[in-house]
Amino acid sequence: MAKKKEEPKVNILGKEYTQKDIDDMSPEVKAMLEHRQDLMNKIQRTNFNLIQMQFGLKAFEDGLKENGIGEEQNQEAA
Repeated sequence: MAKKKEEPKVNILGKEYTQKDIDDMSPEVKAMLEHRQDLMNKIQRTNFNLIQMQFGLKAFEDGLKENGIGEEQNQEAA
């Protein structure tokens, strides 16, 4: 006997849906799902960009410190 190939499912807010389930949804619900996915992608990209910017900022601040900027000068006692 051949195994029945299981249809892939998508988890939406904790519930599994098949492509047929999604195809049967109203245009309004499909649009909301597309907006939700787009927003999730934007959040991931924003988090990625934030990490990248924080790393870059630290690199430039380290460069400034290496050039004596921002550090208190040691004063010798007279």
